[in-house]
Amino acid sequence: MSDPKKHCCPYEGCKAAFNRPYRLTQHLLVHNNVKAYACCEENCCKSYTSKSHLERHINIVHRRYDEDVIYSCPTCQNKYANRQNLKRHIKIHHNLRIPFSCDSCNIDFKKKHQLSAHMYIHTGIKAFSCEICSKEFVTLLEKKKHMRCHKNYKCSECPQIFKQWSKYQAHLKSDHESKEYICDICGRAFKQRTHIIRHIRIHDPSKVIQCPYENCSRFYSRNSNLKQHMLMKHEKITHDCSICNAKLSTKKKLQEHTVKMHKSEQKVRVPKTKLMGRKVRKDIGSLKLSTALQLSGLPATSEKNPVEETELVVVNVA
Repeated sequence: MSDPKKHCCPYEGCKAAFNRPYRLTQHLLVHNNVKAYACCEENCCKSYTSKSHLERHINIVHRRYDEDVIYSCPTCQNKYANRQNLKRHIKIHHNLRIPFSCDSCNIDFKKKHQLSAHMYIHTGIKAFSCEICSKEFVTLLEKKKHMRCHKNYKCSECPQIFKQWSKYQAHLKSDHESKEYICDICGRAFKQRTHIIRHIRIHDPSKVIQCPYENCSRFYSRNSNLKQHMLMKHEKITHDCSICNAKLSTKKKLQEHTVKMHKSEQKVRVPKTKLMGRKVRKDIGSLKLSTALQLSGLPATSEKNPVEETELVVVNVA
């Protein structure tokens, strides 16, 4: 009989338990993100929380095995780089003993959580629940996805807390990173190298593009900005709002304006159904060109091809 697992993880929400104290100590490294076992190979910066994981990494990445030392399956002769992969293969493909079976419909499952999720069909009871908010779930995967909502990221520099890792990283980059790139001419500071490279072009007369229109003193460092200026200010080409007649310089700004100012007035898109019928073709009544005619380069004419007429007559007679 195995020893009882009396060494439990002290972290809230973690139900891991072990029968040896050193295994609990090793498990706590995962919570603290401590990877004490680093790879000693040259130009390799990988590190792991357990020695076995490090050995597996070295065996797979840094060691070359001869044909006679590769781990092979005794049943199907498949070969693997390490013992762990061979054990996993045998357990999945050749260990046909299925320990979990439904008493109601005799369906077998390989894992206990699969049987628990299946029992919802018979009992209507959701087997998985959140330890924080008591919300219930049918499958273990649904619970794991839900648990991400309760994971917070506290800023180490200020008291702000974020629910998403990406927003936390964006906050660190925008609020706490020092301004590294400073312009030597005007003293303006930038956080990214690409921004200061774009800014320096303003101080170089050879890289500044002047508006070609008469009596216009505007200049730009990017050709796209100059083109947008010319379309809106001189050629009067704008993107007009159909609700309030506001004039925007780009299509993107029009979309942002519509969402911000007229969100409640937007037209609801009706989904298409078979009862609505097919949409009327835009080229109805016009001459349709075949792909062969377009590739040949021959001029298009509205006269009928006499060869096609002959073929049609033969078909009708038959």
